[in-house]
Amino acid sequence: MTAPRERKVLVIGDPFLCLIGAAAGTDYLEFTEKCEEIEELVSKNHGEYGVVILSRTADEKCHNVFEQLRERYNDVLFITVETPKVLAEIDPKKYYEEMIRKYIGLKISI
Repeated sequence: MTAPRERKVLVIGDPFLCLIGAAAGTDYLEFTEKCEEIEELVSKNHGEYGVVILSRTADEKCHNVFEQLRERYNDVLFITVETPKVLAEIDPKKYYEEMIRKYIGLKISI
């Protein structure tokens, strides 16, 4: 029996989010509002990425593309996050508690 292949993480967003992704060792694509670039990158590299982290701005502007990608590649986890600039203006504790509840289904106090 062979071990499952480890898959990479892709970050799509503004320069700050991409910088965080790069520092964490992930692949990244700076969002330039060209939705076709995103679709091409994910489709071309299907099987390489297990998680795609995207900024809310990218998800909103290219919503149709991400919906199609989510349907086509149901083995990839697409996670929408706020950009660091937006996070600076909100309560991070509440934000991450809500994100955990949404994706895991449990309320966990931080």
